[in-house]
Amino acid sequence: MSTLTYNLAVEYGPTVAKVTTLNGVRRLGKNAKNVALFFAAPFIGLIYALAFPLIGLGLLAWMAAKAVMKNKKARTVALVIAAPIVALVFVAIGPIVGLGGLAWVGAKALV
Repeated sequence: MSTLTYNLAVEYGPTVAKVTTLNGVRRLGKNAKNVALFFAAPFIGLIYALAFPLIGLGLLAWMAAKAVMKNKKARTVALVIAAPIVALVFVAIGPIVGLGGLAWVGAKALV
């Protein structure tokens, strides 16, 4: 225990010593956070590297879809092709979203 902490504890009681110790714990938590981020950085970079091509393809598809929707005849064909894909996505993701909503309402009711 440092002299300053000892003098404060003697003069004002043990509560000041606890606050001083708590500040030491906060510093340890900040250092642990920095170490964790240091070890997580390569994985975060890998996620970015894997996401960039997917984001680029999505952007390319979005721009192509906008261009096709301007043409009246191509729009009909594009919507006919896209309808089963959209339905499949709704069928696949719908139950997951429904369970998430059910869990959310249940958690709110529990609290």
